[in-house]
Amino acid sequence: MFYSLLRWFVRLGLKWYAPGLTVKHLQLAPYSYPAIVIANHPNSFFDALVIAAFAPVKICFLARGDAFKHPVANIVLRGLYMLPVYKRRDDEESGIKNDFTFDECIRRLVAGQHILLFPEGKSRNIWELQPFMNGGLTSLLERSYKAGLPVQIQAYTLNYNSFQHVPKAIELRALSPLDTTDYIAGHQMRTGDVIQDVRNDLLETMVMTPLVAKPRSSKEIYWWRIPAKIGYYTQFWFYRLWRNYVKKKTVGTIFYDSLLFVALLFSYPLLVLFCSILVGKLLGFGAGVFLFIFLPGTAYAMARYQGAVTETETNIPKRNSWNNQGEAGEKVQ
Repeated sequence: MFYSLLRWFVRLGLKWYAPGLTVKHLQLAPYSYPAIVIANHPNSFFDALVIAAFAPVKICFLARGDAFKHPVANIVLRGLYMLPVYKRRDDEESGIKNDFTFDECIRRLVAGQHILLFPEGKSRNIWELQPFMNGGLTSLLERSYKAGLPVQIQAYTLNYNSFQHVPKAIELRALSPLDTTDYIAGHQMRTGDVIQDVRNDLLETMVMTPLVAKPRSSKEIYWWRIPAKIGYYTQFWFYRLWRNYVKKKTVGTIFYDSLLFVALLFSYPLLVLFCSILVGKLLGFGAGVFLFIFLPGTAYAMARYQGAVTETETNIPKRNSWNNQGEAGEKVQ
């Protein structure tokens, strides 16, 4: 129940944050069997939110282990269906801790649940598919075979118009599932072949340039113009406060979209609710209800009217950590 409510809430928020979001071929992802869900990973935690919002099943996420260090964060993240994966350079006991995580993944797969991981291992805000870090996927494939559990690989591709501009255009595309039982030979799983075929499928489907949003008709622009202007003059200040704050905190890193979206997702409804209650107290219940509809309606019009800007600088990856200065500004050949 909680997962379904959260998924609905994220999908609703994406209508404002990414009105140019399109989904394709979702019928190819029926989740008939337990699945390991994979995708390219250009945009940090935001990628997982988009996939989970449109997958028809509950998905558990494998997330970076350093985010689980604080006890409160550990409880919250696990409550949000996340499991930690640790990198060797970050934790001396990464191997042991990851064994526990992968064992838990198998238990969830046996129970009919599904596990999302990003085989690139890190996100860099670039459009090209990076080399795979095969350890996690290999471990899950081998453990599922030893457990006698047939699993599928359900792949998606993600593309964005930009990692810096809002509103966004996003394309989520589902690929046909890959049956890992087809790769069993000589009493073992040919994990290398599975991973290579998955990577080839992603490479064949991905468009490794920024997504160009669909052009809007002059009629559409005309109808959105007036409510968009109202939304701009009444509410853009709130978006600008969060945008400037998050941009300052995430400069040079991959976390801008993820943090800005989450901040707006949870704070904007509170703003609308507060203003509606205040106006309702002062001017009556009807006025409060009107404002409760009017504010998000004009904010949505503003997002639709602005349109998505296609990013032009595409070859400078950003850091996938808060303090690793050495990774910023590297050129991708």
